[in-house]
Amino acid sequence: MRARILSTWGPSPPGPAAGALRLASGAVVSIDTTLSAVARFALDAGAAIINDVSAGRDDPAMLDLAVERGVPIVLMHMLGEPKDMQVEPRYDNVVAEVRAFLAGRAAAAEAAGVPRERIIVDPGIGFGKRLEHNLALLAGVGELVSLGYGVLVGPSRKGFIGTLTGQDDPHSRTAGTIAACLAAWSRGATMFRVHDVGPLRQALAVAAAIDRA
Repeated sequence: MRARILSTWGPSPPGPAAGALRLASGAVVSIDTTLSAVARFALDAGAAIINDVSAGRDDPAMLDLAVERGVPIVLMHMLGEPKDMQVEPRYDNVVAEVRAFLAGRAAAAEAAGVPRERIIVDPGIGFGKRLEHNLALLAGVGELVSLGYGVLVGPSRKGFIGTLTGQDDPHSRTAGTIAACLAAWSRGATMFRVHDVGPLRQALAVAAAIDRA
């Protein structure tokens, strides 16, 4: 199974100079925003993927922009808003509810004209989820894969890994991040957003070789 790994920035976003270097390097750049105007600016500068944590709800023009530019769009699930998403998040069945939400948003993207193959769904690990919700979603990745879209997961250095391992420093959560990504990969996820690209590439290469054998 082929996988794609996206690099993610740490606690502080990169400045303009860093962004220019990324674009100049020839890397595939994803713009993380809920505003179509910001996404348009980034696409004009060379970005190639739109990542919208609101899944096109905050700015419906985002879906039209993805159609206009012919670029993939990541639609992520988030319970509530960033300022309150971790305040007592509750679900009756987190996998079923997240799956239904993503199916609805993907359908909206298709209705706007985004081709199915350019739609990527993301369960939003750590975005309005408790420890048990994150674990259930990683275990239930196959339910998201069954929707027929690409599935991206982004567990990198998240708090639930620290809770499980006792690692308070996010920089010490690489091994836990790799474990989470491999679990999702084994269930059909093909895209991963991580800070530590090299170690995950190595882990996926070995896992894929074992799988082929």
